[in-house]
Amino acid sequence: MAGSRPPDVVAYPLEEARQALIDAGWTVGEVTETRPPRATLLDPRRVVRQRVHPDGSVGLVVCGERSDGARA
Repeated sequence: MAGSRPPDVVAYPLEEARQALIDAGWTVGEVTETRPPRATLLDPRRVVRQRVHPDGSVGLVVCGERSDGARA
């Protein structure tokens, strides 16, 4: 999709972001998870960054909304 930009899916839940990109004709590439050290993330996962890769796919970085060490 040279010359065009994918829809902005930052802050979307991961599955909604995937579907929005697919519906717009983009391929979802690598999905990378980021988290605080020594924490396990809990769902839902949200997109915190997106980038178009040279192959035209959209890479996503996701983070859980909560971790197992979160205080209520």
